[in-house]
Amino acid sequence: MEVEASAIADASARAACEDVMEQVQAVQRVDRYVHERRFTDQSLTSWALCFFLLSWITLGIYPVYLFYRRCDRADRFRIRRLHYYDAVVEATRQYAELTGRYETCQEELGDLQRFVKERFVDEHKPIRAGLSLFLAFITLGIYGFYAVYRMMRFWWQIQFTEQDFDEKLSRLWADLGVVRYPVTFEVDEEVDRSFGLYLFLTIVTLGIFGIVWDYHLHTDPDRIFPEFHSAEDAVLGALRMPPPIPAYRPQAA
Repeated sequence: MEVEASAIADASARAACEDVMEQVQAVQRVDRYVHERRFTDQSLTSWALCFFLLSWITLGIYPVYLFYRRCDRADRFRIRRLHYYDAVVEATRQYAELTGRYETCQEELGDLQRFVKERFVDEHKPIRAGLSLFLAFITLGIYGFYAVYRMMRFWWQIQFTEQDFDEKLSRLWADLGVVRYPVTFEVDEEVDRSFGLYLFLTIVTLGIFGIVWDYHLHTDPDRIFPEFHSAEDAVLGALRMPPPIPAYRPQAA
């Protein structure tokens, strides 16, 4: 009987170690996508330098390149957010399994995963920088305005996706005992800019307001990146805390 109990204990210990390793790998995946922001959430060349110098000395070629970079930055940020959300959901699932609470939160995890999928399918479709640039050329710039509209809409709406995700995640984590205080995200209301109004003002001012518009297109992402990074750091810090693992107690013979 002692040999049988020892074998059961060894098997349980091995299973626990495997669960811990899976949780560690899940957290490492979150860490990977958090640190990818060094390559995706980048400030572009100074707007003043672009507008007053580079645009002139390149005879208008640099603004075309800048249009591509702005679209590409939105697409790269979108991809990173999607991978980050998926990694956080997976790490939360591993945490729930490791602590023996998966069945109690299975439905909430499924809802969170569906929420992310629906937002990125319906609201945050890729702009596709290369295709947008090509279509802007063949439509004599008309498609370029549509791409700008989508960029403005993306930087505004992705904030609400982050806010809703953090609220749902915080409620789930509170039930699991991951955190005592919720992860918060503050939406920057200044990024809510009307494409129609900006286009109208650009036309009636014979392009002068377009300079202001271009400045906001260039700098708005830089305004909201720090808030995203703060929320990511809070999530990663919470996941790095070791979860309470139920101890194995062999049954009496």
